[in-house]
Amino acid sequence: MNHREEWLNSGVDEQLIKLNVTTLEGMSPSEHLLYSDELPRRNDGRLSNHILKRYEHTEQGGWWCSGVDVITGDQDLWGCFKPKQPRLSYDQRKLIKYEHPPQTPTGIFALRVPLHLWASIAQQYDIEFTPDIADQRQPDGGFWQWVMDHPSIPLCITEGAKKAGALLSAGYVAIALPGINNGYRTPKDEQGNRIGKSYLIPQLNKLTNGGREIYITFDQDSQPKTIKAVNHAIRKLGYLLNQTGCTVKVIHWDCEQGKGVDDLFINYGKKAFDDCYQKALPLEIWKAREFTQLTYEASLEVNNRYLPSLAIPDTAKLVGIKSGIGTGKTESLAKVVQEAIANRQKVLVIGHRIKLVEQLCQRFGLPYITEINGYPRQKCLGYGLCIDSLHEKSQAKFNPHDWQNAVVIIDEIEQVIWHGLNSETCTNNRVSILRCFKQLIQVVLETRGRIFVADADLSDVSLDYLIALSGIDLKPFIIKNYWKSTQNEKWQAHNYPETTPKRFIKDLVEYIRQGGKPFICLSAQKLTSKWGTQTLESYLKKQFPDAKILRIDSQSLTNPNHDAYQCITQLNKILINYDIVLSSPAIETGVSIDIKGHFTSVWCLAQGIQTPTSVVQSLGRIRDNIPRYLWLASYGFNKVGNGSTSIPKLLTSGHRLTNLNIRFLQQADLESLDDLDTGFQAESLLCWGKISVRINAQMIHYRESILSAIKGENHKINLPNNNNNNTKKTKKNKKKFSKNANELAETIEEVRQSNYQLDCKKIAQSQDLSDEEYQIIKKSLVKTTKERRKLRKYDLQRRYCIPVTPQLVALDNEGWYQKLRLHYFLTIGRNYLADRDTIVAKKLIEQGQGSIFLPDFNSRQFGAIVGTMEVLGINILLKDINRKLINIDSDLIIMADLAINNRQDIKTIMGIGIAKNASPITIIRRFLDKLGYGLNCCGTKIINKKRFRLYQVVTPNDNRETVFQQWLLKDQKSPGTSEPWFEAYQLPKSQNKDTQDYSKHIQLSLDFSGINYEDKKKTDH
Repeated sequence: MNHREEWLNSGVDEQLIKLNVTTLEGMSPSEHLLYSDELPRRNDGRLSNHILKRYEHTEQGGWWCSGVDVITGDQDLWGCFKPKQPRLSYDQRKLIKYEHPPQTPTGIFALRVPLHLWASIAQQYDIEFTPDIADQRQPDGGFWQWVMDHPSIPLCITEGAKKAGALLSAGYVAIALPGINNGYRTPKDEQGNRIGKSYLIPQLNKLTNGGREIYITFDQDSQPKTIKAVNHAIRKLGYLLNQTGCTVKVIHWDCEQGKGVDDLFINYGKKAFDDCYQKALPLEIWKAREFTQLTYEASLEVNNRYLPSLAIPDTAKLVGIKSGIGTGKTESLAKVVQEAIANRQKVLVIGHRIKLVEQLCQRFGLPYITEINGYPRQKCLGYGLCIDSLHEKSQAKFNPHDWQNAVVIIDEIEQVIWHGLNSETCTNNRVSILRCFKQLIQVVLETRGRIFVADADLSDVSLDYLIALSGIDLKPFIIKNYWKSTQNEKWQAHNYPETTPKRFIKDLVEYIRQGGKPFICLSAQKLTSKWGTQTLESYLKKQFPDAKILRIDSQSLTNPNHDAYQCITQLNKILINYDIVLSSPAIETGVSIDIKGHFTSVWCLAQGIQTPTSVVQSLGRIRDNIPRYLWLASYGFNKVGNGSTSIPKLLTSGHRLTNLNIRFLQQADLESLDDLDTGFQAESLLCWGKISVRINAQMIHYRESILSAIKGENHKINLPNNNNNNTKKTKKNKKKFSKNANELAETIEEVRQSNYQLDCKKIAQSQDLSDEEYQIIKKSLVKTTKERRKLRKYDLQRRYCIPVTPQLVALDNEGWYQKLRLHYFLTIGRNYLADRDTIVAKKLIEQGQGSIFLPDFNSRQFGAIVGTMEVLGINILLKDINRKLINIDSDLIIMADLAINNRQDIKTIMGIGIAKNASPITIIRRFLDKLGYGLNCCGTKIINKKRFRLYQVVTPNDNRETVFQQWLLKDQKSPGTSEPWFEAYQLPKSQNKDTQDYSKHIQLSLDFSGINYEDKKKTDH
């Protein structure tokens, strides 16, 4: 094949080939390659024999490609040569496909662009273009100077000249690097040690002018080592490009579509790349998604529908199993457990949900921790528990040293680790749990024990974390099952693209009416949710009174009066008795429903609450190959921390907030702060950060993340059928369909409101509990609906200290408590804020034996939040509610500048996102919303012939002052204890600090946050 055919087969324009690619043979290749003065030569100036020998293969011919030197605009001497007969590398392991001039700094391939492509690109970006501009006589450097003159034109960076040619031919401005690491230089000494900062090569740096948007378009690969190398290069190059002011995005596609971008063009056409280009990820989000990958080299590779018997050597101490949903991971682990029990070896099973661990224990033949006392001692060689109980004060009285030589099983390892690091249920004992977990890992691995972890989404994150906890240089034994759905097992997944699930729900109802038996996955269960399990259960029961409907969620599973009570361990027997099943995330993981031919489809409504991984797992609980119908929120809202997708930004902001909170607490003379360990388990904090940014990135691209994961399992995504497409009355039918969908949504909302109001009323009317009765019911794993309502009323009584009414229940469901606490400490309860935060800190420090886990500590402190609102003058606005506010008021402009300049800190402290161009009124509205206040337009005013809107603060009419007085009485009696769970941590009144001292300390904190206190005083005036 000659060079023309080769380049044409890569999708490169023929005229572009003529301008840039030449066939060479004989001595001509050496003349193009061996021009460096640094090459070794004989005394007569001739190249040394060993150089000539190394390149004699080039005499057989090949093609040469070089472009334009973007610095000078002239033809570039540097380029690459592809020989017909390539030589072997020094280690004789691979062929050197491309030769570049030796002893010469590498450059870039900025190819000459023919006029018709140039004109097409100019038209695409709406830039004036004429032949005179191009200078037809010399199209060499003209195009690239034109690109540099227009920084609004995006630039693609790829690897290899042919790929740049393919991109240019498709209408994308592109340059190529000779290798993924050739876009930058890293200064090193003669020993190869780094001696300076990396920097972009001059040719590339020349093209970064004007904050250009740059798309990194490197090859896609399936080999772990190559993936790791490419990822490192993208991170490095992307960082350096960002430093120049460029916006960097990363283009990615499925490696099965082709390795290089030219392969993608040839195999799937330009539209496939256009779609990838539109979906390119910002660098920070791409970096976060990198944490989903497993790049550890596989020790054992299989491609089986079900995992076979695995030959795992006894020397393997840490075994990781990555295998898809429904491929028999649990059965493989059961064999490991059976072998351990046969050898009289203790087994510990750790999970993150009680019912799921109970089911695992049942399959493994082990007791759950609550059954341990009634289990025959001769058979009890271990047990299962949730990671919540992995500490000495739990019912397990867990001691890591009891598990020497044991086998530890952790299924769904990614979720178990995240539960241990972030769940609310672990907060009070998190430090103890993480300390015990680390000790357990070390005890097991230092003895003859072994750790087995499994997950369909096993990643480097969890393995890195376990290895870091172990404290030893450990190579994990990795088992990878590459099996993906075959043609007979592929789901037909139908994605509803609408912004609301109205059509989805209407189709679901019609589907049931026509005799369908759906398994419905929902992301909420509470009566407050319009699309939750309880609301839809009530609606469907009214619509289909003869249908057998089962609701499975955390409440029904633990309610002895409900049909779903304790059904997790026998789902395959129970579910065949029902026509419709509504499921919450209570069974998203660790459950296998193997019923065949009963359910006719799976319907999933994901509102952006669960992680995308959890949604995909819930879809896979039904193993039968039946259609899936999906409505997915386009954007998730359950972000972690400040929502950042950058680990440095996330962790640095957390450390800054910790320091700020500690400085607030220091004025309370809290002795525990003197020896406070704020650096507790850096490896755990890093793991928390990695998973956090991974989740945040997935939440930003929620729908896309879920669909991508489904496609990754080899399933097919379609749009749902629209029966009206082929009729002449399409518009009329669509209008009727939309009307019916809206009416259905309104009916469901009426059902929700009716059930919700009844529930609020019954809670208010529930029997009052004594403290002792409350503790008994609270600790019970089994609770009836009546008992749950009694607990709810008790909590509300303790929380608000006023009579519980249906209205109070509803207000609390809407987040009233959080708004009132902030308002209280910003105003009437301000004197007791230091005491409140001190008690919280003291409790966490005592529970952690002198250590704190930073995310928990920060989430429970109020000082920085209140201080921020005071610095911005929000408390001043509350005192003058009759004031008319205008966007051009000088004090409001100062406040807005403060907020915008410190928006990153405010995002971390308050959870409020502020745009760079946000108006003062918009910013004020965001802060007032945190208090439950409003801001209404109350007229207009003409100033200098311009009309401006007037705004006024709206005070909520919710009788919160009554609650404030109750809290104030409690704080006056015992400072800082107005929150119901503080009574055991009272401080002497002598430790109470007055407002003046605390405000003074807030001034000191501003140096840290970057806000100028003098500006704050101007705002006050």
